[in-house]
Amino acid sequence: MNSLRNELKELIEQKGTKLIDAWIGPEDIKEQILAVLHSGRHLLLEGPVGSGKTLIAKELASRLPDMKVRDCGFNCLPDSPECPQCKTAQKDAPIITIPGSKRFVRVQGSPELTAEDLIGDIDPVVAFKFGPFDPRAFKPGKIIKANRKILFIDEINRLSERLQNTLLQVLQEHVITIGNFDVEFDIDTILIATMNPAEYAGVERISEALKDRLERVKITYPTAEEELEIVQRYGVKTDKEIPLKLAQEIVEIIQRTRTDKDIENAASVRATLSTWNLSQSFTTLRKDSTVSVDDIRKAARVALRGRVALAPESPYFEHPVEYIHSLVDSVLNNN
Repeated sequence: MNSLRNELKELIEQKGTKLIDAWIGPEDIKEQILAVLHSGRHLLLEGPVGSGKTLIAKELASRLPDMKVRDCGFNCLPDSPECPQCKTAQKDAPIITIPGSKRFVRVQGSPELTAEDLIGDIDPVVAFKFGPFDPRAFKPGKIIKANRKILFIDEINRLSERLQNTLLQVLQEHVITIGNFDVEFDIDTILIATMNPAEYAGVERISEALKDRLERVKITYPTAEEELEIVQRYGVKTDKEIPLKLAQEIVEIIQRTRTDKDIENAASVRATLSTWNLSQSFTTLRKDSTVSVDDIRKAARVALRGRVALAPESPYFEHPVEYIHSLVDSVLNNN
């Protein structure tokens, strides 16, 4: 069986940028992403929330071929038992098929995440029955479960520096040391991590050692044309018609939040999709078939509420609802 790196390399050579068609964005960014993975390196996607970073990683995993492995928690190959469990406790572990879409292990970055979450821990119930050093007592963590899969860490800069350092051995040496069992287990994985910009609350500094093992590709908000294509492709489909001019105005409302000096944190594409979806719901409540300007107005007011943060120096800082109404009306009343 090919290594995960070779499988990705073959896919990239066959499909090119079509491999991540689901993500709508510049071709040069797609090329940078695929070049990193083709070279066998680990990838760090930096960009604002809602810019499609998770979509890219999931689509890549979905294109991987199905694989046959032992049902041991370590994904050992059928003819190559490598883990402590296959070598001792589960020599006859059943063979299972994992579809490509399931070759994706997600870790949500959080200060509450522990090293045990990533590497694994002792199951106290099993340890009580068989003893703490019996391999059956070891419960694999996310990194081990990502063997022969893509390891996706969302918001890696929300991990503590201690946890970031836990990744270093895997990224550099492709092995992981299993605590009490004194075993080094080879990990065949590619890390795709995401990072929000430093201005977002709750983020940590990525350690220099970890940063040096990741190739960074920066993603920005989509252009108006790209964002229009996104909502037309991924927005909810109903029998309600949204005229092109109104669809463009939905996009313009959200785009304005990204350039307005009154805004500290802008609205993401999720706000655009929410406005698109909500406007059709308002149309349904009116028992009409065509989305109106007023439907867009109501939808945008709901979608933006709680999604934008005003700058402290803004005259609207203490009146966010007034700001939202003003912004929405400035687009809809002038077009």
